[in-house]
Amino acid sequence: MRISETLRRYPFGPFLNRKCKEDYVIKETGLVIEKGTPILIPIDGIHNDPEYYPEPEKFDPDRFIDGNKQNSQSCTYLPFGMGPRNCIGNF
Repeated sequence: MRISETLRRYPFGPFLNRKCKEDYVIKETGLVIEKGTPILIPIDGIHNDPEYYPEPEKFDPDRFIDGNKQNSQSCTYLPFGMGPRNCIGNF
């Protein structure tokens, strides 16, 4: 739990690099992200968003008690990346 909370507070890098695989339309705005566009996913911004982690500035290992893990939303904990290019150190 302490390691997980430490990685939430201090991720390995500021963002993940990805590339859009197909044209994607954001419904709310109509904005089109074209195939091949580089995408930056802000890890630090997600890990410090109070919508996903109440009191994000507080070091709270209890966020990662087994019972609380199912309460977290998918793709809001990214210390090892996500998807096919995530780190092999992910345990």
